[in-house]
Amino acid sequence: MRLKTTLLLIVLSSCISLSLFAQGREIVALNQYRGPLDKEKLEVHTYNKIVTYAPDKVKIDKVYTLDNQLRSTTRESYNPDLGYIEAVTQNFDSLSNHTSTRFKNVENDMWMEVFFENGEEVSRLQYSGNKMYRFDIVGRETPIISTTNPLNPSFIPDRKHFLNFFDSRYVHSKQRESGFVLVGIHTDEKGDVTKIECLNYGEAPNYMAKEVLDVFNAYDFKFEPALDIKGNPKASVLRYPIRINYR
Repeated sequence: MRLKTTLLLIVLSSCISLSLFAQGREIVALNQYRGPLDKEKLEVHTYNKIVTYAPDKVKIDKVYTLDNQLRSTTRESYNPDLGYIEAVTQNFDSLSNHTSTRFKNVENDMWMEVFFENGEEVSRLQYSGNKMYRFDIVGRETPIISTTNPLNPSFIPDRKHFLNFFDSRYVHSKQRESGFVLVGIHTDEKGDVTKIECLNYGEAPNYMAKEVLDVFNAYDFKFEPALDIKGNPKASVLRYPIRINYR
């Protein structure tokens, strides 16, 4: 009997291992901004992302805290009823409450996100392409229509003014290396900037991140504050990507 039990455990263990191998499974350490962790930069290991690739071309991402609390789960697969690849993301807070669900058309990047509080829908934000956003808040008859995401701080007067400033101030390094810098601009409830930092150390070369941040810190930013899911001003972090290209 003991031999049969041992053999059964071996068979089950082999089946589980083969199943995981067939599906494909990857664990990625993330920092506090849910970006790839760079240990050399003394970043804080805050989350783990488990990525699973199933045989039927379904990709599943799950993000956990280090104490194994689920923060988000994303299932990406072809939706035959809609006729396109759809990514459905559910987000959860520290008490495991469902806070939002985003439905995204992966093929054209259009999406809609529904926000919840105490299990009830409080608002929904839709991006229909061409920089057009519609923010519907329960209890308000008129939606907020904008060319920028109202849940993020928005530039005053506009983003173009900053881009012109950046192009005129950024001095390319002698190393002439292409790269990508993700800058985090922290703002308070009034839209005032409180901090500017690089969010992807490890992906961006150190010297490039410094050069980009020097230009950002030299600019006099002015923002309309971000809104929370009920339409009230809130503190936020604007994630601003900068790509440096050499041909």
